[in-house]
Amino acid sequence: MHKCKARDIFYFLIYSSVYLSFSGSSMIYVSYMIQGVQPDLKLFLVAFLMTFAVYNINRMTDEEEDSISHSERYAFTQKYGTFLLSSALLGYLLAILLAMSKGVDTALVSLIPLFCGILYSVKWAPKGFKYRRLKEIPFAKNIVIAFAWATTMTILPCTISNVVTIRTWITYIFLFVSVFVNCIVFDMRDAEGDAISGIKTIPAVIGLEKTEKLLIQLNLLVGLLIFVLTLRNLLPTITYWLCLATIYTHLYVVSFVKGGNAGFLCDVIADGQPMATGILVYTGNKLIG
Repeated sequence: MHKCKARDIFYFLIYSSVYLSFSGSSMIYVSYMIQGVQPDLKLFLVAFLMTFAVYNINRMTDEEEDSISHSERYAFTQKYGTFLLSSALLGYLLAILLAMSKGVDTALVSLIPLFCGILYSVKWAPKGFKYRRLKEIPFAKNIVIAFAWATTMTILPCTISNVVTIRTWITYIFLFVSVFVNCIVFDMRDAEGDAISGIKTIPAVIGLEKTEKLLIQLNLLVGLLIFVLTLRNLLPTITYWLCLATIYTHLYVVSFVKGGNAGFLCDVIADGQPMATGILVYTGNKLIG
């Protein structure tokens, strides 16, 4: 019975996007630390609520694909859909109000994921257009998601510090590539559902082997860039720990391609990458400090 309850809790955290929302908070923590900005607790909550809201709204629009490639999550969404959608809308409203308390610019930045999420998921273009939502445009899916989260999580701390430095740009590059890689790993898993829905993803177009090489090269390039800039004292010592995060990413990409448990690797390991990075950066900060 205890195992059953533990499993139910686990699935609830994963399929309700609560687990992913902690990754959102971890992402902004990493952004704070790299940029050298004093963390603000309100923005941690803003990041959590934004992530929770956007991904639950997205679940409602992705039911067709989920029914094919992720039947368990589809069943969960069908059962709790009304509750999750109402919680998501309420959560985003609270996120905007919290962001507004830090300033209008902070509130406007917090709207980026919602705006991109609507353009990405909702069929806003009139009938007759070849593409009616951004996710249907070849390769746009990954770029839009990476842009939304990297931009939001990088700029939110800047609205507090009012300072943009090389650290800001490195933060953006690291977060963009991290999210981009994660998205493509999910595309590998969801290839069948995306194909039926007419969504052309990178794995569907260039194949699994070339996709693996692309992800490994991107991840390695970012890790090398961060290492060199830190070695030359252009970045703080704490950014060495981001190189360990790129090793984490490398390992789960390779594991996925070699036939690892796709559900576990995507829903737990890939979605947990920002949390793993946050733990690494936190540990590094404590050891250095």
